[in-house]
Amino acid sequence: MHISRIGRKTTKVRLGILALYVVLCLGAVTTLYPFLLMLSTATKSQSDFNDYAPAHLVPAYWRDDAALYVKYLEDRYANNLDELNAAHSADYAKVVAARPPAGHGAAEWDAFCKTLPENLLRSGFGEHENAPSPLLVRFRDWLSEKYHGDISALNQAWREENIRFETVTAPIEKPNLRAWMPAVERPKVQDWLAFRKTLPANYLVPTFGDALWRRYLKEDVYEGKVENLNAAWKTTYPSWSAVVLPPTAPQGLSYRDWETFIRTKYPLRMLTVDRSAAPAWEAFLAKRKRPKLALPIAPPLDGLSLTDLMEFIKSEAPISALRADTPENLWRATLGNPTAQPPQAASDWAFVKAHGGELRRDFAVRNFVHVYRQLMTGGQSGRTLFNTVVFCVLAILGAVIVNPLCAYALSRYPLPYAYQVLLFLLATMAFPAEVAMIPNFLLLKQLGLLNTFGALILPGLANGYSIFLLKGFFDSLPKELYEAGILDGATELSMFGRITLPLSLPIFSVIALNAFTGAYGAFLFALVVCQDPKMWTVMVALYNLQSNAPQYVIFAALTLAALPILIVFLAAQKVILRGIVLPSFK
Repeated sequence: MHISRIGRKTTKVRLGILALYVVLCLGAVTTLYPFLLMLSTATKSQSDFNDYAPAHLVPAYWRDDAALYVKYLEDRYANNLDELNAAHSADYAKVVAARPPAGHGAAEWDAFCKTLPENLLRSGFGEHENAPSPLLVRFRDWLSEKYHGDISALNQAWREENIRFETVTAPIEKPNLRAWMPAVERPKVQDWLAFRKTLPANYLVPTFGDALWRRYLKEDVYEGKVENLNAAWKTTYPSWSAVVLPPTAPQGLSYRDWETFIRTKYPLRMLTVDRSAAPAWEAFLAKRKRPKLALPIAPPLDGLSLTDLMEFIKSEAPISALRADTPENLWRATLGNPTAQPPQAASDWAFVKAHGGELRRDFAVRNFVHVYRQLMTGGQSGRTLFNTVVFCVLAILGAVIVNPLCAYALSRYPLPYAYQVLLFLLATMAFPAEVAMIPNFLLLKQLGLLNTFGALILPGLANGYSIFLLKGFFDSLPKELYEAGILDGATELSMFGRITLPLSLPIFSVIALNAFTGAYGAFLFALVVCQDPKMWTVMVALYNLQSNAPQYVIFAALTLAALPILIVFLAAQKVILRGIVLPSFK
């Protein structure tokens, strides 16, 4: 009976221990899951950011080509729904509504696009909503290589004041505007055009004209109803996507709409004026008392000449001499089919299938690379990572030098007012750090230490809790060791280095870890005393990043910012336990 009772008690103890382990494991899972969710979200973009389903902890694009296709479209067309609909001749309500097409002809269309002139192409993969832009990254790297990493040389050439290459912006392209022309006289635009010649084929997107024609009819003429257009033209178009822009003036009821659009709305960069209009051009110049000038083959860059050409096309040019040379019309001419739609969607889908692995790797790490370039090594000054490392190193050195010396003195020399000193040190823990922030700021300002490492280090050089913890540990060390040292003629400094330090490494490790976590996580005080971007630490730069970056980029920044603390914790678990447990046994 007695043995059976012991067995039952042993079984209960084991079950209790097992239950405790289960609870601890569940607790670990509850802390691990949010981190994994943050890590997963950090690899997403606007198209799949809101997908928080537990089953989708692994982003869908990692395993689903259709989801990857949507992300590629969002990336290539800069999350611009109008541009995507124009390219695919579609009417998507949102980017995520796009689905892989079943059409063919991708290879022929890709080969045709390589023959298009510069004026019919625009750059893809641009920046949107402050999201990472592959185009901008390539441009900055190209500039860094051209100017040999010297930002001052770029600023001198461009007459700008960029801080680093990571702050350089690209020229704005507006190919859909009627009179937009690249300012090729500017060195920045010259560099941009030279850079565009180095881009892969999929980085250049045709400027589609059918979408401009449909938008004009839909918004300016027929109140968004294709039924109104069919009634006016006597046609049977099923939807707006079926309406195409004729290259020349059409016969029938659509003639008037086509003429108004070409004369007043259509971009001049895609308009060809036939030489048969030369007499009318000369008469137009004579009427306006302008010098004789040959009819421009391409829109002139000079403002006055460009205005003359716009007015000529608007009112004097023979309509038979005007031709809309859009990429779609050039493609239809090669096929001999006046209503064929370019297979741009099939081209995009073929690219995704051919480069799926490469795209997945790029999407998975893009936000992290962007944060590293902008926050860790780029950003406002390029010194963010350097400032943080120096701050943490100085904080650790100060913590393991100042605090132990103070605690050693209080331990070795039992002054009558030692407990009052300890009480004063512990009293500093009773008040939030924010209470002393303004006095510290004013004092540092009077000393001229603002925006220096001294402002970050000096106010927290001595820590009351660390001194209290160290004194208690030093008091527990064997007195005989110090007595033997005194008999051997050792000085206090020698005993501190040869006796106290070797025996106190665990508690020193805890003090160093506390100093590291405190310095690395410092934000508010670091922001107050170091407002110059050149002195920002990671936490301050992270706060600044949150003001303009999308949330998935912020998640990537938070993940990167958490890694040093996580690595230190995993590497120093035994040291932390020794530092906590050992003093209690002493």
